[in-house]
Amino acid sequence: MKKWMYILLLMTVILSACSSQASEKESDIKGIEDISLKQLSKHKNSYIGDNSAIGAILSDLPGNVIREYEIADEKALKVTYGVKENTTYTKEQFDSFWFDEKDTIEKNYLYNALALFILIDNVEQVTLKMNSNDKPSVTFERKKLEQKLPHSFKDYRDNPALWDKELVNGVVKSKEKRQIILKAFPIKN
Repeated sequence: MKKWMYILLLMTVILSACSSQASEKESDIKGIEDISLKQLSKHKNSYIGDNSAIGAILSDLPGNVIREYEIADEKALKVTYGVKENTTYTKEQFDSFWFDEKDTIEKNYLYNALALFILIDNVEQVTLKMNSNDKPSVTFERKKLEQKLPHSFKDYRDNPALWDKELVNGVVKSKEKRQIILKAFPIKN
């Protein structure tokens, strides 16, 4: 009988460990590789002023659950990334996601700005920053950014395959092309 109790106890411990590992993986912060353009495309034709749509878009982008946002003058969106109180994310997870690799901030800021302009029709300016003043921030302007791209934001919105090929793989993941755009929109510390 004791033998069965030990086996049952051992199985409980193993199953608990597997369960906690699975829930840890679920709490990972989304990166570019985790994003589905098909999923994002369901938010196309959103507008500033529709807070539920803006919140849904931001929760589907890299850095998803560690942000606050505000709408300024009905045409500008300011997104602040940082760990909130009463969240499942720790400062260590936040720092590991954003600061462990040299170009994570560049890639995610550019990716998120492009996605916001593609999906939100009336946003003219997007500011992305960290939760403290000494951390990187950048402001993108719709018209100026769109001029640097081969197609209009509308073309990318209507064709996720083009969006993936030209913007995600061709610009965001290409250090050379990313730097050309970031030269016009410098990230400030």
